[in-house]
Amino acid sequence: MNHVAIDIGASGGTVFLGTVTRSEIDVTEVHRFENAPVERDGRYVWDVDALVDGMAAGIAAADGRVEELDTVGIDTWGLDFGLLSDGELLRMPTSYRDPEVTATKEAVFGTVGKRRLFEATGISNWTTPNTLWQLHTLADREPDLLERADRLLLMPQLLSTLLGGRPTGEVTIASTTQMVDAATRSWATDLLDELGLPTGLLPDLAESGESLGRVRDEYAPSSDPALVTPASHDTAAAVAGLPLSDDAAFLNTGSWFILGVEREEPTYSDAAFEHSFSNELGAEGTVRLLKNINGFFLLEECRAAWAESGKPTDYDRLLSAAADAEPRRTIVDPDAGDFSIDGSMPEQIRAYADRTEQPVPDDQGAVVRCLLDSLVTKTALSVDQLTAAAGTDPDRIVLGGGGVRNELFCRLLADATARPVTIGPVEATAVGNLLTQTIGAGTLPDLAAGRELVEASFPSTTYEPGGGWPRAKEQLRALSGT
Repeated sequence: MNHVAIDIGASGGTVFLGTVTRSEIDVTEVHRFENAPVERDGRYVWDVDALVDGMAAGIAAADGRVEELDTVGIDTWGLDFGLLSDGELLRMPTSYRDPEVTATKEAVFGTVGKRRLFEATGISNWTTPNTLWQLHTLADREPDLLERADRLLLMPQLLSTLLGGRPTGEVTIASTTQMVDAATRSWATDLLDELGLPTGLLPDLAESGESLGRVRDEYAPSSDPALVTPASHDTAAAVAGLPLSDDAAFLNTGSWFILGVEREEPTYSDAAFEHSFSNELGAEGTVRLLKNINGFFLLEECRAAWAESGKPTDYDRLLSAAADAEPRRTIVDPDAGDFSIDGSMPEQIRAYADRTEQPVPDDQGAVVRCLLDSLVTKTALSVDQLTAAAGTDPDRIVLGGGGVRNELFCRLLADATARPVTIGPVEATAVGNLLTQTIGAGTLPDLAAGRELVEASFPSTTYEPGGGWPRAKEQLRALSGT
């Protein structure tokens, strides 16, 4: 069977054509398109029309390569949503990057308290803007807009509806909202009632793999593919696409690192609350106990600054220089407030080193080595916290995302965490999207069979640890106050 996986992030979208049998999965990228918040009427919003155009071009590209497309599935980032009335979008969805969305978050905390939020939803997010805060701000600032709306759809389901699907919800993306009870996999209506938020707007929640109807003829003129909801949160799709065993932790690497373990039930331990681990829902009734770490965003910002000043930015050259640089000379906290998109990232790193009385990285190799050492040290600390939160000690880390291409990073990660690091697919999100579609379509029986297929279809390498980094971990623990 032939399937289309549409993976849209906050900076762009990619469309993949996947052919899946019971013995092999083949994934081919067929189209890319840009995505970024745009300013409209004083708000940062997502240009849904441009996203539909990008998806349509990708479906057409896939349609032209095979005789028949069977299914199409969309995954996106979490948090953001559109409001509809009688099937019409009332306005472009606000981006979580718009400062207005956090305007009333302290009022949320003051009304119900952080511990109550964690116990009601399993989410311990106090910094990243989420759906709950956005909805609370709308209820406070624009109640007329909510009164006009009859449906709230998160981004994957909004986009699926615009392609022809029926309006519904899906549990993996819904669990990012801090509005879902992780134990019952349903909306936390008691909590929302306490906050005075409307629950009649919320769609029914489906598990991944459910059919949503057919793609409109205008988008797939030579096929009649079904729209299927995959694990529609990109992280849930990525974890589904990793060859994960029961005792392993996962680390999906990109602008953000997402570290966690897959479990059968949510975890509400004191350590999970203290260390800001959240219970996000996964495919086939699973729960992902996880936390976010600022990731390769820092390196990408450095490359952007170097490009502006005419310095080399190709990865091979930078990583070669980093490999030759002195190890663990300077350690920074990737999540420190010192680092932002405003200003030169290399200068911010040097200023942090100077402020914390460490050697200041004086060239590109030293800066990149500082970042790689710091990222793996932060991950190692977070693995320790994960062990405390989950009550189990992961025996290895299964790696997905862009980091799998970076051999130096993989070796340093194994050393810092004192655990083997096994490489999963680079495009784990697309693979997981495809697997959860095909499970819904009946090609594969379950996620376990899908992961066996991943192991058989994608070459893998395991990096063995050469020893832990206790001094670097203690240094970072002191810097971050954790």
